[in-house]
Amino acid sequence: MRTISGIMLRFTKVDKLVSKAFYGIFLLSYAVVLFILLTFVMSQYFEDFVGKDLGWEVFAQLFFYFGLVLTPQALPLAVLLASLMAFGNLGEHFEITAVKAAGIPLTRLMLPMGFYAVLITVGAFLFNNHFAPYANLKAYSLMYDVRQKKPALEFKEGGFYTDLPDYRIRIERKGRGADSMVYGVMIYDHTKQRGNTDVILADTGKIYTIMDNNYLVMELWNGNKFSEYIGQNTDRKEFVRDRFQQAKFVFSLSALGMQKTDEELFLSHKIMKNVSELGIVADSLKREVQRYQTPLYQDLKPYYDYQFNVDRAKYPADDKDSVSVDFMQWKDSVTAADITLLFERAQTKTRNVESLATIAKDRVTYYDKEERSFRLEQHQRFTMSVACLMMFLIGAPLGAIIKRGGLGVPVLVSIIFFIVFYVINISGGHYAKEGVTSVATGAWISDAVLLVFGLWFFRQAQKDSRLFDADVYIIWLSRLKAHLKARLSGKNSLQ
Repeated sequence: MRTISGIMLRFTKVDKLVSKAFYGIFLLSYAVVLFILLTFVMSQYFEDFVGKDLGWEVFAQLFFYFGLVLTPQALPLAVLLASLMAFGNLGEHFEITAVKAAGIPLTRLMLPMGFYAVLITVGAFLFNNHFAPYANLKAYSLMYDVRQKKPALEFKEGGFYTDLPDYRIRIERKGRGADSMVYGVMIYDHTKQRGNTDVILADTGKIYTIMDNNYLVMELWNGNKFSEYIGQNTDRKEFVRDRFQQAKFVFSLSALGMQKTDEELFLSHKIMKNVSELGIVADSLKREVQRYQTPLYQDLKPYYDYQFNVDRAKYPADDKDSVSVDFMQWKDSVTAADITLLFERAQTKTRNVESLATIAKDRVTYYDKEERSFRLEQHQRFTMSVACLMMFLIGAPLGAIIKRGGLGVPVLVSIIFFIVFYVINISGGHYAKEGVTSVATGAWISDAVLLVFGLWFFRQAQKDSRLFDADVYIIWLSRLKAHLKARLSGKNSLQ
C-alpha cells in the first residue's frame, strides 16, 4: 500500500509540474501569436483608416472582433509553441531525465499536457462553430462600413473638394497657424441639378463646424452669388447676381459619417455560418447541380429529328429497306433550295444544342464549385480544431528531444511547422474546390501530415534520440569520411 500511494503521490507531483510548465506559457504564446497575426492583418487595411477620423471606439471594436476572427489560426501555433517550450524547459533542467529515472514513462509525462490539448481542441471547435461566425459578421461588416466612409473634411489649396454631395468647393489659400480664415472661396451649388448654374464667390471666409461636427459653417465676406435660369415666358436665359458683404452658409456633414450597413447582407457568406448551416447550404447547392443535370437530356430531344421523332410504326425496326426506298424517292425529287434549307435548319439546331449544353455546363460547374467550397468550410471547422491536438503531438516529443527552452529554437521550429501546415492546408483546399481531389482529402491532408510527423517524433523521443544534437552529425560525417578514405586506399593498394 505504501508503494502504491507513493507512486500516486509521485504521479500527482508530476502532473502539477507539467501543468505548471504548460498553461502559463500557452497563455503567453497565444497572446503573442494573436498580436502578431492581428498586426499583420490590420496592416493590410491601413490605407482604409487614413484620414477618416474614426475614433478610438471604432478601432477598439475592430481589434476586438478581428482578434476573435484570428483565434482559430492562433490556437494551433500557440499550442505548438507552448508544448515545445514547456518540454524544452523540462529537458533543459534535466527534469525529464529525473522523471524517467523514477520509472515514469514519457507517455505518462505527456498525459496532463495532452489533457489540456484535448480541452483546447474541443474548445476551439466550439469557438469555431458558435462564436467565430458571429465575430466574422461583426468584423467584416464593420470593416465594410469603415472602407465606405469618406475621408474627414479637409480642404486643399487650389483644388476642389467633392465629397460633400451636390457641392463643389474650392479654396485659393488658407490662413497659417491657428487662423481658420480662407481666401478666394468658390462654391458650385448643384442641389437644383442644373449643372454649373449657381456659383458663390467670396474674397475671404471662415470655416468651422457646429453641433458635434455634424454641420459645416462657411461664413463669407465680400462676395457674390451668381444664378442662371430660363425665364417662365421665354426661352431666353437670365442671369442674376446677388452681392453680399457678409453671408453664412450651412452644410450637412451626414454624408461624411460612417453609415451602418445592414448585417443581414453579409449572412450569405460561408464564414458567417456554423457547421449545420453550412451543410444545409451545401445540400441545396447539390440539388441545384442535379436540377441542371437531369433535364438536359429531355431538353435536347426536340433538336434531334431522326433519333427521337422517326415514325417507328411506319418504319419497323426490322424493315431497313423501307427507309432506304423512302430516302431514294425523296432524293430524286429534292432541289438545291431544299438542301440549303435543311443545312440551315441543321446549323441552327446545332447552335441551339451547343448553347443549351454550354449554359448547363457553366451552371453545373458553378454550383458544384460552390458546394465544394461550403463542404470544405464545414470540414475545416473540424480540421482547424484538430490541428491543436496534432501540434501538441509534434511539440511535446520534439521539445523532449531538443531539450532547449527559451524562444530561440522553439520559435524557429514552430514557424517552420506552422508554415508547412498552412501551405498544405491552402493547397489542399484549392485542389478540393477545383475538384482535383475529394473535399475530405483536401481538408484533412494537413492534419494527416502533422500526425505522421508527430508519431515519428514521439517514437524518437521514446528512444531518447539525439536528433538535433550537432555532435551526432559531426561523428557520422567523420565516420563516413573515414569509410570513404579506407575504400579509396584499398582500391589504390589493389592497383
